[in-house]
Amino acid sequence: MPVFAAGLAVAAAAMLGVQVLYMVLSGAPPAYLPFAALLVLLSVPTAGAAVAWLGTRVTKGATDGRAALVFAGLGLVAGALWGSLLAGGLANQLADAGARGGGALIAGAALVVGITAAVGAGLGRLTAREAAGRPVLVVGLVVAVVLVALLGFLG
Repeated sequence: MPVFAAGLAVAAAAMLGVQVLYMVLSGAPPAYLPFAALLVLLSVPTAGAAVAWLGTRVTKGATDGRAALVFAGLGLVAGALWGSLLAGGLANQLADAGARGGGALIAGAALVVGITAAVGAGLGRLTAREAAGRPVLVVGLVVAVVLVALLGFLG
């Protein structure tokens, strides 16, 4: 299995794990998790692949630990931007309905999505080579994320 694909699979599973933790800590309803899984499935093969490609270019010759930190930093920035864009659209809709606190919503979403992406990118980079040698595990991780996302459509 290609190391690049294995890293993305680990990143997606790690990101979903962070979202489970966030759901528990924030008291979000169970319906939150399939939505988060869907966002992970949409963002990892697109923005995640771009972050991984850039991280690979920037960290040529770096140790695995240093490269994982760079990947995490890139993931943090990309995730924060993505989270603020998603929440910005929602904040505009809420403001049109008369709600306040859009700035806090945007900052909170940027923080949560940024941390989620940082953990996914860092762990994906750190474990990609090892995971590439375990294709059944990699496929299992992807299937788990897809099944959680499908829960949103089935239930």
